[in-house]
Amino acid sequence: MKAIAVQAGVTQATVSMSLANNPRIPLVTRERIQAIARRLGYHPNPYVSTLMRIRRLGKPLKDKPALALVCAQHTAEGWRNHPAPTIRQMREGAIERATLRGYRAQEFWLHRDGMSNERFSSMLHARGIQGLLISPLADGDPPPALHWDYFAAVSLSVPLPALTITTVCNDHYFSSLQAVRECHRRGYRRPGLVLHSSHAHRFQGRWQAGVLIAGAILPGLKVGKPLYVDDWSDEARILSWLKKEKPDVVITPAGDVLPRLLARAGWRVPDDIGLVILACARPTDPISGIYQNGTMIGALAIDTLISQVERHERGLPQQATTLMVEGQWNEGRTLRPAPAAPAGRLTI
Repeated sequence: MKAIAVQAGVTQATVSMSLANNPRIPLVTRERIQAIARRLGYHPNPYVSTLMRIRRLGKPLKDKPALALVCAQHTAEGWRNHPAPTIRQMREGAIERATLRGYRAQEFWLHRDGMSNERFSSMLHARGIQGLLISPLADGDPPPALHWDYFAAVSLSVPLPALTITTVCNDHYFSSLQAVRECHRRGYRRPGLVLHSSHAHRFQGRWQAGVLIAGAILPGLKVGKPLYVDDWSDEARILSWLKKEKPDVVITPAGDVLPRLLARAGWRVPDDIGLVILACARPTDPISGIYQNGTMIGALAIDTLISQVERHERGLPQQATTLMVEGQWNEGRTLRPAPAAPAGRLTI
């Protein structure tokens, strides 16, 4: 602002009032100063601007600038109470990071009162919301058709072919590849993948791709035919698949279903068969597998959104970008122990 004042030959107060379109400053002066500001690439920081507005209105500083956390599930509490721990963690991580960064995470339900996407956009815009974090979409739902030009926006999703929006997610391909590598290291040679039918569309084949590529690059590995189920309670179909494919380790995201099913069928884990979960609830989960760290994903999404807001980026970009977080291996107790490294050798 000081540089603008020097070039315009006015005080910083005049610059501030001109950039705010204060009618006390003549229109010709305002336009001249605004042109200089554009030439110098000046943009007001929305956070500072909000704080100054709050100060002028005499409001308490607890009224921090708001970011909208948009629940795109079928119910208002669908994100908060989602059955998948990773998705619940994304919300928690986003709220925590927004608070840490000096913003207020305000929650909205996309389908509130049955309103259209256009009306929903207008409501948020009228409230001065500048940034949207979109939750994972409900199964089968298309991306929302919001008035994107009003907002900076980030989606907690794998890339969305129909929408050039910035997305943040787990690296599902790397997760399944890492899972098979860990199984191979423990002597498993016939991994079998069990997924819900919706996963094939939602993750665009990334989980399957990691398993298939592992089969091509790891010696002695024979990947069985994946099983897709419409309902995790379809025990007959899962047991039929186990009998036909004879996997020595099952890889699946269904950490709350497969262990009980295998136990009821008389399978001992890991004595008879290994079990790997692609979305462990926590880094100390008793089931071996991948901890996606939803808290980190949510926090990274908020950092990305705040960067867009503070750079005054609005609307959908011409080219989408995706930030992927690698999962962490959780040792658990549902696989055979990994062999010890030979004495005297350095492992990396």
